[in-house]
Amino acid sequence: MKLRVLFLVGLGVLGASACQQGGAPASSAQPTQAIPANAAAAAAEPQEAGAKLKFKDGDDRERFSLKSKDDGAKLVDGADKEVARYKWKGGELKVSGPDDAVVAYVTGGPDAFQVKDAARSAVRYTLTREGSGWVLTDDQGMLLYSVTAEGGGASVKGASGAEAIHVKVRDGKLSLRDPSGKTVLATKQPVSPEAAACLGFDSLDLPLRMALLFRIQNPASP
Repeated sequence: MKLRVLFLVGLGVLGASACQQGGAPASSAQPTQAIPANAAAAAAEPQEAGAKLKFKDGDDRERFSLKSKDDGAKLVDGADKEVARYKWKGGELKVSGPDDAVVAYVTGGPDAFQVKDAARSAVRYTLTREGSGWVLTDDQGMLLYSVTAEGGGASVKGASGAEAIHVKVRDGKLSLRDPSGKTVLATKQPVSPEAAACLGFDSLDLPLRMALLFRIQNPASP
């Protein structure tokens, strides 16, 4: 009889121990459930405002940067001095100076963009997709530059057909090189070669070149 009682007591102790061990995973599972929730919240956060698309020259000196903003972007020089402002106005991109005076509007997209004057009354330039590249024409429809995809990069040619700038991508770095192969500009930030090719339109002011780069990278307003 005593042996039977001891046997039953032993079973009770083992059962209690098993219940404690079986309950442990349920309590320890709570922290692990919180990790995916936190990760999802972090992934849902918008990109940091002020992220820079920075371009340096062949001597590794910063020349200018495009800083993203919630309503567009702004262009600053190597000393972080503001050069131009880009602001979405509906489906149009307004280009202004540091004093907020309107310089131009870039309209259209995604396969044809027009650079209009400050009053939107006249078209100054038109950038049109042609095949795998682009062509830039003036207000008279005359060819100024053509951009063609080439070896993972792009080639910018002038009206004469001679190459003005070659866009090369290698080891995560994009560079714009002159006909002699010298690096004119370079960046390690993500930008498409066809967008970067707009910096080779030397007859346009830098704010307009960067406006076209911005529009190719962002063909539609947010």
